[in-house]
Amino acid sequence: MHKAVDSVESVPRQRRTIWYMGVKTRVLPNFLDGVLADEAPLGATVVDLMSGSAAVAAHCANHYRVYANDVQRYAQVISSSLIEHDPLRKSGFLESLDARSALDSAFRSNLRALEKLYARALEAEESLLKRHASGDESDQWCADYRRFLNQPRSVYATTGQKGPASHGGLYEEAQALLSDESIAAYRHDPSRRPACLTTAYYANIYFGLRQSIVIDSLRAAIEDLPASSIHARETRTHYLSALLHVASISTSGTSHFAQPRHTTKDSELKALAARRTIDIFERFQFWSSEIALQVRETTHLSGNQTFSAPYREFINDGSQGPELRFPGPVDLVYLDPPYTADHYSRFYHVLEVLARHDYPELDRDASGSVLRGRYPKLAGRFQSEFCLKTRVEEEFRTVVHATAGAGAKLVISYASPTGLLLKEYVRRFPEKDPVEQLRQLCRERYETVRVERMPLMHSGQGDSNLQIDEILVVCTRPRGPKA
Repeated sequence: MHKAVDSVESVPRQRRTIWYMGVKTRVLPNFLDGVLADEAPLGATVVDLMSGSAAVAAHCANHYRVYANDVQRYAQVISSSLIEHDPLRKSGFLESLDARSALDSAFRSNLRALEKLYARALEAEESLLKRHASGDESDQWCADYRRFLNQPRSVYATTGQKGPASHGGLYEEAQALLSDESIAAYRHDPSRRPACLTTAYYANIYFGLRQSIVIDSLRAAIEDLPASSIHARETRTHYLSALLHVASISTSGTSHFAQPRHTTKDSELKALAARRTIDIFERFQFWSSEIALQVRETTHLSGNQTFSAPYREFINDGSQGPELRFPGPVDLVYLDPPYTADHYSRFYHVLEVLARHDYPELDRDASGSVLRGRYPKLAGRFQSEFCLKTRVEEEFRTVVHATAGAGAKLVISYASPTGLLLKEYVRRFPEKDPVEQLRQLCRERYETVRVERMPLMHSGQGDSNLQIDEILVVCTRPRGPKA
């Protein structure tokens, strides 16, 4: 039996998160929360080593001091907005939040500049989306919307299109903004205005044109917030986190950014139009309020910190073996690594670009055309070795040894039987239980290792209603390396 952690007084309501593969909102209540309560006393220091959507870090902040790390910058922004709050300053920060007052001037300045450049295209988009919202899903509407989405020279480095825009085209006035020279200048100095990253890279691909212009204008206003305010860092982080949440749930892809939808099928066009009627500014205000409420309901301890680095940067490999090094002693490490060969940097690259706001160079195929997914160059995207079948076991071993070396307990989340390491164990040792093989790996440095299971139905990446177990590998009583 796990400790009770579901009283209204002790736990804030479970928050909504960005759309995220493997988010732990389903396994926190009555499973993961109980294991954490069993293994870490109130006030202990917990590390969320790969924090992702920050669902676990935000939960832990109500009970523990938390160090949250993720190699992706957008993940750090989200976790920082939820856990990095000084208990003595938090109330004043929350009272200071007023998005309209803080952002309005810079937002409207950027908005007007982009609206002028995209006036004809915005008018065309508005007409088409209004027709769809009024119930028009005719063949003619589909043809008209498809034609609009395929207009030439609508984004920077348009795939497969050469030469200047035709005279009178919808995007003629924006061509100077979308040129290679213009984007290179933004890449050199992202503070140039009007900010246009989302509009130049993703309009009519992952977001509607109007949506992209509003996202850019909000991003510019957040970046231009004065640095002199007593709550400047927290305020900028809060609003950027709200914008990342909006971008996540407003994508007109599916629930991520691995690929945009195709426009060949009428059903896809209708799905695009439905997503592109979302009011970005209204949703931004909603998420700002949601994050503020979560912060208000959380009983933060002092000393919470967030980081954005590969986990190996926290390892000190001394004479006694590897050890995780954080700013203070650690009682428990929570590890939620990628489960499959899918690299998260491909699925959430738009959020990473929006967080960094750096106008990256885009990946191209052998012919020089930008890929449909409009990914930053591969060299600039993080590739986790937990996603490589040749490296995944050693990655687990590294975390196990470093965590034990720090004298901390370890709780690992993983999926059975679909986790990449478990599949590798089945391939290599078909006669053995793969979960037991993982448990034995953990016993290299822990005296006691138990496995707890929670059945789940999984859908995603080609799997539909697949029965899996979410497993927690709970490692206690760390010991030194063998001589």
